[in-house]
Amino acid sequence: MAWGLQDDLSKLEERLKAINAVLSDAEKQQSKNERIRLWLHMLREVLYDAEDVLDEIECETLQRKVVKTKGSTSRKVLHFFTRSPFRLIIGHKIKKIIARLAQISALKSDFNLSEQAIDCSHVLHEETEMNRSFESFSGLIGRDKDKERIINLLAAPSKVGDAHPFVLPIVGMGGLGKTSLAKSVCDAENVKSHFELKMEACVSDDFSLKQVIQKIIKSATGERCADLDEGELNKKLEEILNGRKYLLLLDDVWNEDAQKWLLLKPLLSKGAGGSKIIVTTRSQRVAKIMGTVNTAYNLSLLGQGDCLSLFYKCAFKEGEKELYPNLVGIGKEIVEKCKQVPLAVINLGTQLYGKTDEKEWESVRDSETWEEEGDGILPALKISYQRLPTHLKRCFLYCSVFPKDYPLLDFFLVQFWMAHGLIHQSSNPNENLEDVGLRYVRELISRCFFQDYENTIVIASFKMHDLMHDLASSLAQNEFSIISSQNHQISKTTRHLSVLDSDSFFHRTLPKLPNNFHQVRSIFFADSIVGPTCKTDFEKCLFEFKHLRSLELMNDSEFEAFPERILQIETFEISQFLWEHEMKRLPKSIFKLQNLQALVVGEGLEELPKDVSYMISLRFLFLVTQQKRLPEGGIGCLECLQTLYIVECENLENLCEDMQGLKSLRKLLIFRCDSLISLPRSIKCLTTLEELFIINCNKLDLMTIKEKNEEKIQPLSLSLCIVIFDNLPATLALPEQLLQGSAESLQTFSITYCPNMREMPVCIGNLNKLQNLEITSCPNLSKRCQRGTGEDWPKIKHIPKIKNDSDDDDDNDEETSHAGSSSKPYLNLSYLVLHFYPFFNFFFHLNYFP
Repeated sequence: MAWGLQDDLSKLEERLKAINAVLSDAEKQQSKNERIRLWLHMLREVLYDAEDVLDEIECETLQRKVVKTKGSTSRKVLHFFTRSPFRLIIGHKIKKIIARLAQISALKSDFNLSEQAIDCSHVLHEETEMNRSFESFSGLIGRDKDKERIINLLAAPSKVGDAHPFVLPIVGMGGLGKTSLAKSVCDAENVKSHFELKMEACVSDDFSLKQVIQKIIKSATGERCADLDEGELNKKLEEILNGRKYLLLLDDVWNEDAQKWLLLKPLLSKGAGGSKIIVTTRSQRVAKIMGTVNTAYNLSLLGQGDCLSLFYKCAFKEGEKELYPNLVGIGKEIVEKCKQVPLAVINLGTQLYGKTDEKEWESVRDSETWEEEGDGILPALKISYQRLPTHLKRCFLYCSVFPKDYPLLDFFLVQFWMAHGLIHQSSNPNENLEDVGLRYVRELISRCFFQDYENTIVIASFKMHDLMHDLASSLAQNEFSIISSQNHQISKTTRHLSVLDSDSFFHRTLPKLPNNFHQVRSIFFADSIVGPTCKTDFEKCLFEFKHLRSLELMNDSEFEAFPERILQIETFEISQFLWEHEMKRLPKSIFKLQNLQALVVGEGLEELPKDVSYMISLRFLFLVTQQKRLPEGGIGCLECLQTLYIVECENLENLCEDMQGLKSLRKLLIFRCDSLISLPRSIKCLTTLEELFIINCNKLDLMTIKEKNEEKIQPLSLSLCIVIFDNLPATLALPEQLLQGSAESLQTFSITYCPNMREMPVCIGNLNKLQNLEITSCPNLSKRCQRGTGEDWPKIKHIPKIKNDSDDDDDNDEETSHAGSSSKPYLNLSYLVLHFYPFFNFFFHLNYFP
């Protein structure tokens, strides 16, 4: 494969194995031994360089593969793909890395490090564990009185002379549950009924007035307003609040600059009398600046008895506590060390869930980490981190590149991890990298490293607690940097960069530290790139990144095309490219990105170039385009593509006819393509497709996939597990071939807002694996499928769980359940689309769904 480099690569692998065996012990000891910490830093640097060399080999391999399979008439391209000195140059680089590793490996004997097996056993294999997330345990145990007191303060009638708006700060150290308590108060029925409008915004460390106003507006209306200037935002907020009595939660406020609050307060004063604001903060000074009550509400530590109840709930399976009295005693000692901080209790409890070996519990109780400085919460969180298997540790640390309170989507995070080689190939041949990555996500959620977890049939959304973010940032040290209005620094060891303030980055960080960017592997712009020199600034910036793997531009930027010259950099090794807004053109040279695995382009793209077929490693494509037809020879040639989202393509009438070339496609989502009139017949050839979602396509007739003059249904062998058809008014009948072809695989089938759907096909009775059927807002179909009396009831009565709104109309909201077990309620897919895509502009413009 590597043109005579096999011997060198084998030596490199041997060196890495020898060092890898002691890594776990070295990580544990580094906090107490400065020499070990420096040794790990040296090792980390050479491993990054080794990965860069392997990336170059992979790039060259893929480029040669393209030339061999696709051909090229360009002399420049042929020269680019067939550089003769390549083997000599790479061989020299590998030898230098092997020599550096030999020196580092020789030092490890000085530290008496013990070899430990790499632990991959903790990755979940049972979905039932996913019911145990942070929200399962944070349910305000011991906070009933606090909740009642805060509600009474909010419900108290306003008096003449009272400050407007009323601001109640909730103050307490991190991990006490201030946010959970505040949200519980805001959601209480006896609170909501007093207010016309309820909003919330997480402010976090960097108090940017513009961003805070944008968050409040988005919470109130769903609009992002990223293209509005400060004056326009102020005016819009005033219009929203004018004369309306509102309740606003400003969460996690750190700003101690009174002037910034004084700029926001007049805008919030536009609401009607009786409007209330809850502020959560760790700072008494913030409470004094913002509060209008005599004293802030100081949240105390959780009572010791409540802490024990919370810990036992997290650590034991239901009914098993009484079986292990020795563990109960050890648990009591662990809880005492958590110093009455609920977050610490929850995290350690979940680490021990299902563990019955006393030694494991004792290792937590007796950990030397408790002796480190902290208030109970940081040592506890660090112990939780130390108990993670090595591969999950890396995945967790990489999350520190995202800003605090950043909403994460499971598929997005998995693609990010894949771009950095963090996901291990499964030994199960039927499980691909995306499956493994999703299991990593579920494991971190079950261990409470993520919170605010909400899952639907299509996507899962979650966040990191700010203390978890602090932990990840401290452990990642200088490898991850966040550029904000308050921090302009970046070290030479920075590999991952998050830009919250692009102006600070381009005009302060980049000019002063131009030599600190060569090793950066990922860059995430969370802020708009705007201004007259934005394109030049951006191009100059990217020229500094020689080994970029992930590039994300998630907001409204003012240039229309990706700089053409950037893709001519021979070391450009990007694996993930996300561009969310207003890019009209992709460069023709994008076909050079043969190792690109994920591509997301948002609204504004005029056309997806046909040369997309050269991106032979592409696994994830999120597409918004203005073209009427997807041409053959483009997307249909992407044999590695696993996931395809086609979204808000308002002009699109037809998909490409050569979809049979998508030999690996597992998930297809078509959303809000109002001009789409038909699906290609080749969709029946997608034998690997497992999930099909077609939503809000007003002109689409699903029966167009049927062959012309077809006298009888041809048998197909398909793999569909989940099918959702939502808001397809032009569809009169279901595609029988797709359903019949998935008789041995289809488990969930949802038909909603299809008013002209006439009847259920006969083949529905042959779907042996179908467990869940939903029929909503389909008058004709709902009537025919009415429980017991409908004409089509015999066809569907074998299905264990049926949700039919026709049955609900008859005051019979009981689901058919022959299995006799409880099930999750059906989720409103429309709410998912509106609520769980914070990165993409179009999801905030939806108004079709309740």
